[in-house]
Amino acid sequence: MKKNWSRLLIISLSMVALSACGTNNENEGATSEATQSESVVSESTVSESTVSESTSSQATDSSTEEVSLQETYNKMYTDGLAQYDAEKYDEAAGTIGLLLQNDLSEYNDIETKATSLKEDITFAQAQKAKADKATALIENSTYKTERTSDLAAEEFTTATGKDIKTASDDEIGSWLTEKDTAAKKAAEEASKETTEATPTPEEELNTVLDKVVSITGISPEDNQFYATKTTEQIYTIEIRHSHEVDGVGISNMVGMFEYNLATNELKKMDPLTGEYSVFTGTDSTL
Repeated sequence: MKKNWSRLLIISLSMVALSACGTNNENEGATSEATQSESVVSESTVSESTVSESTSSQATDSSTEEVSLQETYNKMYTDGLAQYDAEKYDEAAGTIGLLLQNDLSEYNDIETKATSLKEDITFAQAQKAKADKATALIENSTYKTERTSDLAAEEFTTATGKDIKTASDDEIGSWLTEKDTAAKKAAEEASKETTEATPTPEEELNTVLDKVVSITGISPEDNQFYATKTTEQIYTIEIRHSHEVDGVGISNMVGMFEYNLATNELKKMDPLTGEYSVFTGTDSTL
């Protein structure tokens, strides 16, 4: 469209110039027409060049995006493989599971490797679960989510000195009741000292979980979330995905995160190093 508009503008100006000059000098008219013609050609060339550059730029952007996706998927695969090699099977299963949720139809090599690795991970998980004496207890427990959560296990041990995987359901139930009672008491005390605009602890937690879901794209319907407030500004959130393998319940670690209330920043833990880094979205569903 730009090229057509440019030609129309130049031709119109040429007609105005010729009308004003009349036919006093045919040579001058011829020269003027030649000049205008050159201008049209020049403008047309510039416009076509601009279109060519724009098309080239779009092709480059598309190519860059393609490379970026391939790099992202490759990184997710290599991360999952490293976790598997380190016998972090739950973490590896979570990473590869997220990778395979993406459309990998144009990345057959990555999809093939990831699918094969998933089978190896699943087998290793099942073997490990069957060898674990606590597996049967967990399978028949009312508190499967708590028994398979690293955060819950740490809290339970701190509070009772026992292992949550081998504790009885009554012990876990009593601990959860005490924890809930303490949380309600703290909420009541906090409500007396704060204004109506200040959210309650429950409202704050719900806001944090909504933020985590929004940033990561991880569905709360298909996964289990376990969250705890570790400092005044930091929430730690553990996300797992449960499924069955050969009749044995498996809980994949989707990710361990930290959310900062002050900065609205989300960080994810590297299961191999235990260090947290800012979450960029490359480890999640795209």
